[in-house]
Amino acid sequence: MQVRGTSEVDDETGGANVEPEQVPANAAVSAPATGRVARPMWLASLLAALPAWVVAHVLIVAMQDYAERRNPQFPAEMPGRDQIHHVFDALFTWDTAWYSGIAAHGYAGVPSDGIRFWPLLPLTIRSLDLVGIGALTAALVVCWLASLVFGMLMYRLALAVNGDEATARRAAWLSQLAPGAFVLVMGYTEALAGMLAAAFLASILLTRPGALPTARATWTWYAVGFVAGVGSGLVRPTGWLLCLAGLIEVVWNRRDVVSGTAARLAVAVSPVVGLLIFLGWVHAVYHDWMLPYSTQQAANLRGTTAANPWESALDSINQGGNGAGAFTLILVVASIGLLWGSIRRLPFSFTVWAFVSLVAVITAPHFSSFARYSAGILPLLLVAAMLTTRRSAWWWTIGSSAALCAYFAFQSFIGIYIP
Repeated sequence: MQVRGTSEVDDETGGANVEPEQVPANAAVSAPATGRVARPMWLASLLAALPAWVVAHVLIVAMQDYAERRNPQFPAEMPGRDQIHHVFDALFTWDTAWYSGIAAHGYAGVPSDGIRFWPLLPLTIRSLDLVGIGALTAALVVCWLASLVFGMLMYRLALAVNGDEATARRAAWLSQLAPGAFVLVMGYTEALAGMLAAAFLASILLTRPGALPTARATWTWYAVGFVAGVGSGLVRPTGWLLCLAGLIEVVWNRRDVVSGTAARLAVAVSPVVGLLIFLGWVHAVYHDWMLPYSTQQAANLRGTTAANPWESALDSINQGGNGAGAFTLILVVASIGLLWGSIRRLPFSFTVWAFVSLVAVITAPHFSSFARYSAGILPLLLVAAMLTTRRSAWWWTIGSSAALCAYFAFQSFIGIYIP
């Protein structure tokens, strides 16, 4: 079966910003014209994502081993706790140590500024720790499995926005090997956050009227979207921003039946529900609703809500030694270009979420974690997959992306670059 690509849509509309045609939900499972039996969607997604997942994990584990041989004195630890000792020591540096510590000891068992870390990842790790898997190993199990599912959902999401199977495979590869995607192999929230965001975005697109062949399939995706939305609000400080994409879809599909509109509205507000659950718990325990956000603004942490991006750019240019600042500026420019591509090629709801997310990332002080944050803005990855249809462009893109992924990982493992 051939799927009409977005380039054809652009040609026919003169490049206007239009909503892409929807690929039927069963497109990947219908029999092709050649008579071959098509794979089920879950299997096609797994086969697309697994090779990228394996390459990324082998690459980053190799970088952590090399880093430990080069600079073994950089410890994996968090304030007030003993140094972490694990077969993959370097993977537990920076925030991974915090999430593992919160999972093992709770917020009360770590320094007070640990409240800035959102709870879903520690809770998921703790659920495995309670059945006998240690918190350290559980952190890797959770994040490694989530990163694989993330790649599978990126494949599905790319098909949903009218990408063909080749585009969907490229999206799965980019999800695992974007320059900041090395944290998927560590115990960071990005694996869970990416998985949940991809599920949420797929849900709001696949539940448009007529997008799926049965009511049961539609309501299944409503449920997926609601759970993913609540999880997004619980996994990262900016996870609630997904509600903007959901609300735009409510307006876009306002002529749907009442039950569909109500379900779509529930999905749209679910990221805020997740956020309020955490902030409500914080208020009950610490008597301060905004403590997780205010803690992050301490001078030794983020320092502010939003910083002047021009000053951050100058800081990056003047950053000496490892060159991470210069590479980060290249990623900033590339991300802005991909955002323009999102305006042309993706649904308006996706572009709005990408825009506000990119603004939040660019205004983060010093661009210190830009590679990591931008790798989680999924519409940018989708556009990159759509633009690299030529084989030479694709190999150059995935090769340079993987090289930067390894580079940022190594610099993080030796303590120079803060992811």
